[in-house]
Amino acid sequence: MSVVCGNSWGWLLDSCTHIDEGLQRCVCQSAGLEKPTYFKYCFKREYFNTLKPHGQIQQNTDILTSYTAKHSNGEHAKTDLQTRKKRKRKQRDLNTGELDAHIYHGKIRSVVLEGSRALLEAARQCGYLTEALITPPSESLTTHECQLAALCDMAKRLPLTDESEVAPVQTLNGDGLDPPLDIFSYVTENPFDCACEVTLMREKYLLPPRSRFLLSDITRMHPLINSGDKFDLIVLDPPWENKSVKRSNRYSSLPSSQLKQLPVPALAAPECLVVTWVTNRAKHLRFVKEELYPYWAVEVVAEWLWVKVTRTGEFVFPLDSQHKKPYEVLVLGKYRSCTDHAVRSSAVDELPEQRLLISVPSVLHSHKPSLSAVLKPYISRKPKCLELFARSLQCDWTSWGNEVIKFQHSSYFTRERAEDPAKTSETALTQ
Repeated sequence: MSVVCGNSWGWLLDSCTHIDEGLQRCVCQSAGLEKPTYFKYCFKREYFNTLKPHGQIQQNTDILTSYTAKHSNGEHAKTDLQTRKKRKRKQRDLNTGELDAHIYHGKIRSVVLEGSRALLEAARQCGYLTEALITPPSESLTTHECQLAALCDMAKRLPLTDESEVAPVQTLNGDGLDPPLDIFSYVTENPFDCACEVTLMREKYLLPPRSRFLLSDITRMHPLINSGDKFDLIVLDPPWENKSVKRSNRYSSLPSSQLKQLPVPALAAPECLVVTWVTNRAKHLRFVKEELYPYWAVEVVAEWLWVKVTRTGEFVFPLDSQHKKPYEVLVLGKYRSCTDHAVRSSAVDELPEQRLLISVPSVLHSHKPSLSAVLKPYISRKPKCLELFARSLQCDWTSWGNEVIKFQHSSYFTRERAEDPAKTSETALTQ
């Protein structure tokens, strides 16, 4: 389970443990070997090794810069001082978006502060966030150079498959476990109860048990729609437009208006729970609540907050920072189709209007914590779950996006040999 502890404020999550759960036994078919080899994979801990608040690091940098300017000779110190004075003179009144964000922060500030304090104290009583911090932060984390989005663009030039002749879902081959799959035109499924290491486009990826995915952009979602599945939970992490993304060019963003093209009503079962990750820009939050959800016939029922902390339990950014906040918003809604008259299941708990999710964030961009465990009481038993704009896979989930298997690349994991389940069974029988 990814839930370390929980109370009336929310839950504290361990994202790394959740990732590892589905990869305790992974089958790898090696060339030239008749029998497969089994490994245990673990997500590298250095990707969750945030030791100090980012604001504190910046503050230390500012102090060092000030000291250098004070003790250096020549025009450099004067220029630096003049630049800082100009920046102070450029301080201005808040614009409409900043003012809305400031008002929103004022409403939820006490909840974040008090709820985080209570959850972190409960976590420490469980022995979490109390271990000695002996792992030094890595100077340069190695990350796989992902070309999946570019490959999706190239795949759009290929002709569409004849939907009348071809099933929209393809499964892994249990004999070879490494078939030449067309992952752009079909939903690919690992039907087995163990994870599988497969070679896709000459790269090694790990597919969790009973996971499914479609690698495509928003114009090629028809295999997912044609699969016929109706989902009880749909989670979205849209690539929101903002200035930092444009400057860094880390990934392609999507205008808010284009999100309406997502076929959520076609994929949602009656009373489907729809959850959207939203950045702290007020216009994005307003768009989801006032335009996007009404367009999909989704009724807003709750707003939760993901609070990001370091391994010592401090906010990753100062709570009242004017630039970045240590939390993100999740908007939760229920799909209310006018043609559906579903009766709410008595086994489903009432969704609370406000909760906190606290975790140490991944240093990998847009690597969100799983919501499986915390949402389980609020959806039907044995639900069908879908993540849109996903960059990783989960057991018993379907995932879609143009980088959907990005964080399943084997380079993000360590591995060690695991017991062959057949040998384990033989040992148990002889005892």
